[in-house]
Amino acid sequence: MSFSVPGPSPLPTAAQIDRRLRQILSADSAQTGDNAHTDRLMMMLTRSCELRCSYCFVALSEMHYGQDHPPERVTEGVPAGDLSLDTASRALDLLMTSEKPRLSVQLFGGEPTRRWDTLTGVLQLAEAHPRRGGRPLELQLTTNGVGLSDAQLAFLADSPAVVQLSVDGDATGNRFRRPHLPSAQRPEAQPEAITARLNAAGVRWFLNVTVPPAACDELPERYEQALKLKAPALQLNYATGMRFSDAQAEAYLMGLWRVLERDAQLHHPLNLMNWRNAADPAPLCGDVIVDVDGALMQVGGIFHERRFPTLRAAYSHGHLSEAERFEGRRASLLELWRRTKDALSPEEAEVFLSGMRLGAAQDLLCRVADRQLRPR
Repeated sequence: MSFSVPGPSPLPTAAQIDRRLRQILSADSAQTGDNAHTDRLMMMLTRSCELRCSYCFVALSEMHYGQDHPPERVTEGVPAGDLSLDTASRALDLLMTSEKPRLSVQLFGGEPTRRWDTLTGVLQLAEAHPRRGGRPLELQLTTNGVGLSDAQLAFLADSPAVVQLSVDGDATGNRFRRPHLPSAQRPEAQPEAITARLNAAGVRWFLNVTVPPAACDELPERYEQALKLKAPALQLNYATGMRFSDAQAEAYLMGLWRVLERDAQLHHPLNLMNWRNAADPAPLCGDVIVDVDGALMQVGGIFHERRFPTLRAAYSHGHLSEAERFEGRRASLLELWRRTKDALSPEEAEVFLSGMRLGAAQDLLCRVADRQLRPR
């Protein structure tokens, strides 16, 4: 993959991308690696979801929705059912054994708000955990926002949790990439209605945008949409596990550059999170997740279940029942890449690597933009 366009271009060369990727892998995760100040645990609350987003490779299922999975290891296949509060509590106990000065819990799915009882229980247990020791604790949940009630919004407004809201463009694009959305005439299908309710309730939230290859040129539009939606913050991402052609990768990066240019010129309250780009080279990720059955693994083992099913076993870090300390329950990025290559076919590994290289290219682009575009 090369990123070259006629005339002056901010895009990095293939050699620069490869060098940066090696640096990122060698340095390990900037967010959760051994030298980072934070340990984070993600929790898979449920595999149930109202939607089936086109770029989501989680093995979603409505089987046993509403039923807590027993706290036992699943040796074959993907578990069904939901994370019990008891299993979630034991996962929090494990995270609290961390010796790092900051902690983070992120609730995921499926759609985590579909198990509201578990969600609220986890947030309350995490805040009051006796082994927290006064350490800063970041609480976050990823949601599509569909179906949030007024009472739930009021709870979130009173909670320190931050909502990561996923939206896929305007009403037309949102519906195209989310074919299971309710009727377009219903309020929950409209991004404007969802974000207006979040703002009116006083919920802390940010807009998380993930574009697949077919939407590679939509970043400027998504940025303008975030302004119209009065999003407090915006994170722009590309879909992992999908092959971007060279032309699509270039379009994505040039779109990001145009967004960074415009953001540097404007004076508004939107926090464009890409400026402080310290993310891991997606699709690799340093985070650990606990599945509904208590299995522990690097998060990519769940994020890519349908695309790269062999990564579940390759990314495994055992089970809560045998874990005594949080340390040692994650692999470095270099080790994770070694496991990835061993688990995938050469063709699959090439697709995976192309996504890592796009992540390294994005990192370089944001660094150049920070030097050239932002006033000092």
